[in-house]
Amino acid sequence: MGKPQAKVRVEVDRRGRTFEAQAVCEVEAAPATVWQTITDYPALPRFMPGIRACTVVERKALAREVERLLVEQEGEFRFMMFAQPLKVRLEIEHREGRIAHARALAFDLGLLKDRALDAFEGRYELQPGPARGPVALRYTSVMVSRYPPPPGIGSLAVRQNLEAQLCAVVAECERRATQRRRPRAGGV
Repeated sequence: MGKPQAKVRVEVDRRGRTFEAQAVCEVEAAPATVWQTITDYPALPRFMPGIRACTVVERKALAREVERLLVEQEGEFRFMMFAQPLKVRLEIEHREGRIAHARALAFDLGLLKDRALDAFEGRYELQPGPARGPVALRYTSVMVSRYPPPPGIGSLAVRQNLEAQLCAVVAECERRATQRRRPRAGGV
């Protein structure tokens, strides 16, 4: 099994104040394990860099296999040796056990508070694949910064944070998959 970094490809495209990110992750785990990991919000602080607390405030079923959640997260956004405290309130929609689409309702970043971003949306999608083999997990996001960051720094900061988080997701999915495959002590 290769290092998680080798299993994550991230691209960031910047146009003015808008950053669009795309990533594809290869995960050696069953789709159900991947889904349970990316939607286990209370567990995120244990394995996701930059997240200190994550609370599901509200959860409601909208239709068969569709639910909407209100989630609050606290943590930090890091770039090189700088870190800014981060608080975000997200509306997340789960669809069919394979799509988790999040939209920021409030986003406070360090000194800028609620003036840091005009918009943020992120989406995980499990891609159908072969019966055996890695699961393809696709992540896309759009961030619109209220103020233009210095050239080159914004894209690099987004890429570094996203790569760190997605590598952590891949590692946690694979850790959970390995844990499930291990025979229990005393078992036959």
